[in-house]
Amino acid sequence: MLTNLFSKSKPIGYVVIGLLLLAVYFIHLVSNLDWLQSPAVIIEKSFLFIAVVFSVLLIQFITVKNYLAVNNLYSLFLYACFLILFPTFFDDSELIIANLFVLLALRRIISLQTLNQPKIKIFDASLWIFLATLFESWTILYFLMIYLAIIWYIKKDYRHWIIPVIALLTVTILFYTYSLFYDIDLVAFWTNKYAVGFNFSYFESVYQNIAISFFASVAVLFTVYQLTHLKSIASNQLNLYKNIVLCFIIGVVIYCIAPQKSNGLLVFTFFPLSIIGGNFIANTPTKWVKEAVLATILGVSLLLFLLKL
Repeated sequence: MLTNLFSKSKPIGYVVIGLLLLAVYFIHLVSNLDWLQSPAVIIEKSFLFIAVVFSVLLIQFITVKNYLAVNNLYSLFLYACFLILFPTFFDDSELIIANLFVLLALRRIISLQTLNQPKIKIFDASLWIFLATLFESWTILYFLMIYLAIIWYIKKDYRHWIIPVIALLTVTILFYTYSLFYDIDLVAFWTNKYAVGFNFSYFESVYQNIAISFFASVAVLFTVYQLTHLKSIASNQLNLYKNIVLCFIIGVVIYCIAPQKSNGLLVFTFFPLSIIGGNFIANTPTKWVKEAVLATILGVSLLLFLLKL
């Protein structure tokens, strides 16, 4: 059933995923009704859900536009399941915004392979990443992807190497102006932002531990599949998939070194993992195996979400 529903890019598939996310988000919110006491918070929660939905649709846009999947919704489905598996993400407004900015940056980085308007794409990607660092500092690591993309596609033009610096100056000037109005100590702001921590004893319930263990198992399965199939990828797409794997590694590093940990921090691994997982499912020849993988991921995600309420 799930295979038939998401094997083609049909409107009904989008509707099902949208309704599923809306139901999960609403159930998660009503588990604690404190936010209803403030109209401002109600508006904030509404806009945050719109940002989450936009990020999910952005996943599908990147996937289709760059031929990372062929006319299916597997990646979109997996991304939604990962969000359900770690609902603490919905409570962190800064993480939601940072993730959206990172996805906007990745959209431009991945599209560099077309060599169409590379300077604009590099500037846009750099700008989005710098904006993301204001909310989650260690997203600065995604700059590695920008410079690797320059090396892979357009390294001969020296001007491409200084464009990220121009984007940095742009964001710096804007943020400095903002800090003057709101009396922000820039030194203290950035010093606190770039702390490192390796304390993983943040779990509030056994279900959070189970969720991350299940996610790790799925991540290992999908990543091993992708690494063992790199040689079978067409040469003109090889660097693209290397970028996807690198994106996943950066997401793991952010989770490992961030001082304030939560399962929601794993959101930076969801995009690359959903792409890899979508290809794994699409290329699996046996239908019952596809169905089993989709049903297991959805079932476990929903079960753990409900148990954590």
